[in-house]
Amino acid sequence: MSTNDERCSDNNKISREIMLRQSLASLADNFSAPYMGYYLAALSGSGVLQGILQFSVNSMPTTAQVFLGPVIDRVGRYIIFLLTTSVAASILWIIISLIIDPVALVGVYTLRAVVVGLAGLAFTSFIGVFFVDANLRSRVLSLVTLLSQATALLAFLIVAFIINPSIDQLRIIFIFSGVISLAGSLIWIRLLYIDNCMKRSQVIPSVWRVFKEIIRNKTFIKFDLAFSGYIFVMSFAWPYFPVAQRNLYKMSVAELAILNILGTLSTMIFQYILMKIIPRTSLKKLIIISRLGFLIPPFAYAFSPNIEMIYLSNILVGPFSAIGNVVITLYVYEVSVKNLQASHLAFLNFSQGIAAAIGSILGGVLMDRFVASYGVDGLRIGFIISTILRGAMTIPFIKTEDVRIRR
Repeated sequence: MSTNDERCSDNNKISREIMLRQSLASLADNFSAPYMGYYLAALSGSGVLQGILQFSVNSMPTTAQVFLGPVIDRVGRYIIFLLTTSVAASILWIIISLIIDPVALVGVYTLRAVVVGLAGLAFTSFIGVFFVDANLRSRVLSLVTLLSQATALLAFLIVAFIINPSIDQLRIIFIFSGVISLAGSLIWIRLLYIDNCMKRSQVIPSVWRVFKEIIRNKTFIKFDLAFSGYIFVMSFAWPYFPVAQRNLYKMSVAELAILNILGTLSTMIFQYILMKIIPRTSLKKLIIISRLGFLIPPFAYAFSPNIEMIYLSNILVGPFSAIGNVVITLYVYEVSVKNLQASHLAFLNFSQGIAAAIGSILGGVLMDRFVASYGVDGLRIGFIISTILRGAMTIPFIKTEDVRIRR
């Protein structure tokens, strides 16, 4: 066996490098990204602008993905693409730190979301193509998610108990995120040889033919419609959360970090348990359980009298987040046409992204009306509506195909 073949078959070493890279990326992003809506709320209290932020970061990245997904599948140079997009995303954090105009902030943060979205698509497709054994793929994806959550938890702890930043100090943290992200991006240089390891077993068809292949995949389309419908109603409440945190519950940045700590810790604990459950459990059933669990956040924000109950809700939703973090991607892997994983993921991301974009901007517009009519307590009306809609849109998942990991 040649030296290159040995490197290509060393799954343990490659997995370790990937986990280190994704852990650093998670550390960098979670110093800053969870507070972007809060930061925007400090610059502008507009519900419409919050809705536009959610609209942009959901629709623009997914639109780019649906066109570039087939290109990624066709070219297959995953690592060089990941290196390029990761470096670009790092630089954009530093640019964001210089912006104080809320409209410009939305624009640049949207651009970064596009870059990160393309990187995420390439990464998940790479995992699906490179790790051909389904159980190994599931384990790697679960461990990457678990370690990313661990570094996210570290970031939240530092923000909450060491830095406790003001709004102005958040800009310094944005720079720090850019530096850490850039350091993590350089790990991809050590893995560039992997692009030569992967042999494509077939020629990837044109974008139009790929689209037709996806449309003919009835199992995938049925799931895509159910998932996108759920995301549409789920996103209705997204503009409400940062405004409620700042104006209804009067949270500081440190308290918001504590909220993230509790949710991440809960998710991490269950993520480890989930690795043992996935191989022997129906992915469909896990997804339904996960969607039901996401009724907890809007219900809690609608009726909680204090932030302690909000903290509790974030703990309770952790296990359901853990399921969604892994199982949805695995479901798509299992039902995708061979060698078209990126295309299927891109199509799913596109449809749910457009649904989320419309839902969030609609939610933002209605939020301004509720607040104008009922004051800050009008936010609770939006949360109640969101809870009811999420419950109703869990029902279509019952009609999706039952899928398990192929052994």
